[in-house]
Amino acid sequence: MKKTIMAYEIDSRGIRKQEHPTAFNTIFLDIKLASPDTSEYEVRKVIGLSEEKYCPVWAMMKGNVEIKIDVSVNSRS
Repeated sequence: MKKTIMAYEIDSRGIRKQEHPTAFNTIFLDIKLASPDTSEYEVRKVIGLSEEKYCPVWAMMKGNVEIKIDVSVNSRS
């Protein structure tokens, strides 16, 4: 998309199942982006493309793990 990215941070945490195998039940991703020319809509679009097409890890987890994503964009100059 040829956007200017000044800073990028992802915080993650998860909730594991109580029964065995104790795999993750839910994963939370908090994505923080600093960019003067990128919108939250564009970030969510890229995340959607990763989920649908490009990320094999996401494909492996889909249907087994609930993934909740929070996106915030800070448009610093």
